Amino acid sequence: MIPKGIDDKYEVIRILQETAATAVLLVNYKKVGALRILKAIHKADSNANSILSEAHLLQGFKSSQIPTLYEVEETDEFFYLVEEFVEGISLREYLQKNKLERNQLLHISIELCKIVECLHTAGSEPVIYRDMKPEHVYLAGDDIKLIDFGIAILKSNAKNAKAMGTKGWAAPEQLKGEALDEGCDIYGLGKVIEFMQMNSYGKDDFRIKQIVEYATKENPKDRFSAVEEMRASLESLQGARVNDKIGKKHLERKIAVIGGGPSVGTTRIAMSLCRFFNRKKIDCYYRDIEKDTVLKLWKNLKNAKLRKGVLYHDSFQGILEYGETVEHYKAPDGLYIYDCGSSKEIPLGTDIILYVVGGAPWQQVDEYPAWITDENVYVINNFSDRVTAITLAREIKKKVYRYPTVQDSEFSWNEEKVFSAIFKNKKDLFIGQQQ
Repeated sequence: MIPKGIDDKYEVIRILQETAATAVLLVNYKKVGALRILKAIHKADSNANSILSEAHLLQGFKSSQIPTLYEVEETDEFFYLVEEFVEGISLREYLQKNKLERNQLLHISIELCKIVECLHTAGSEPVIYRDMKPEHVYLAGDDIKLIDFGIAILKSNAKNAKAMGTKGWAAPEQLKGEALDEGCDIYGLGKVIEFMQMNSYGKDDFRIKQIVEYATKENPKDRFSAVEEMRASLESLQGARVNDKIGKKHLERKIAVIGGGPSVGTTRIAMSLCRFFNRKKIDCYYRDIEKDTVLKLWKNLKNAKLRKGVLYHDSFQGILEYGETVEHYKAPDGLYIYDCGSSKEIPLGTDIILYVVGGAPWQQVDEYPAWITDENVYVINNFSDRVTAITLAREIKKKVYRYPTVQDSEFSWNEEKVFSAIFKNKKDLFIGQQQ
């Protein structure tokens, strides 16, 4: 399978891959003594034009993270292209011997997003990569490169694309031979990030899992709308403090209050937490993702005011999820408290979870979520006594905060003590450090 007539220019070092009609060779370019990759395909093969297609796509991009194409040639029997030899180690090889730190995982994920973003936006029309998997991601120090564009296509050709890709990595619509768009690359990115997380010290990080789940939805319409959106979600996990200016009154953070079952008090806790932050001069808004709690408050609370879709009452601020307010009013900047009820669907971009468990026998949880061990998940035991809370803490091997008994709708001092204990070490929230 080695093309005849290349000996004057290239010395074959070794065969990297070979089939009946194709070959991938590591060669030495004699003129300058540099290693290159030579890909060849027999002209009689039905996929012979694929190598020309790859060459055409690569010629349109100038990126240090994509292999440089040097030449496209042909002999009597073969088409072949010569491209940059990427030094380093594949992601799969690296993870066979190493475990990723969380910051490494995020760095690689963000760089991969940037590469795909370039493919989707840099040319005259988007290029759909279609072949994202650990073997095609190369690590060279801190540099991340993406190789092998053999099945990449222009978006205009993706409507009638053949079913191609690797099972377990390629999007469902891709393997079915359905019309494709950029969403199939978002799916592939999600699968690679999932693979990295399984081989990392951040394997229980619910925020990374959430991004993976959102990227790998079965229906392409349910995924991130663009790679830029996915990259922004990853960058938000790198730990940069948002509230780094004295006098800034809000944080761009999300806290989800999730119940281990129904009727464990998530709404009360979420609303009280909203009051707590507003009393600390941090702009905070309550949002109910399951019910119309704020609408009911508006109808029943005295002296409540409604302005631009936000209900104001004492130290409470709630987003009204009703009618035209959703469509006409942009949600204000601030710290958001999401009342999730007993839903296990974590709002995208959540930074902290308060997981609420009831103390009654009928409120016991059969199976705790895997993310309960994450350092940004805080467990609250409501409607319970001290012994029950201690038993729960031993069971989950984690500190448990017992929520105080409340008699009325007013925010109590005992509730404030619980929240202060939970958030005292969250430096970016400035609890107890207001200026």
